[in-house]
Amino acid sequence: MKFLTEPEAAEILQCSSSKIRRLRFSGELAYIPGRPVLIEEADLEAYIEEKRRQRAQKEAEYRAARAPMDAKKWAALAVLLKPDRRKPKA
Repeated sequence: MKFLTEPEAAEILQCSSSKIRRLRFSGELAYIPGRPVLIEEADLEAYIEEKRRQRAQKEAEYRAARAPMDAKKWAALAVLLKPDRRKPKA
């Protein structure tokens, strides 16, 4: 079990110590109160892994939303959205 201080955790995440403090106060990052505040390395790794999982899920949802339409759906939309080219009745 290895413990990190706020500045060490900030260095690993490449962010500021105040960002680490906000993560602690919001409950996203577990810590041991005291002077100095300590963060278990396993908790930091769990936080990083959770953020990776969330990002992968968002990217998958984005790709699914932008997936190419199948031919039948495209044809139906093309016909329905096509401007009416018939001559108006006199």
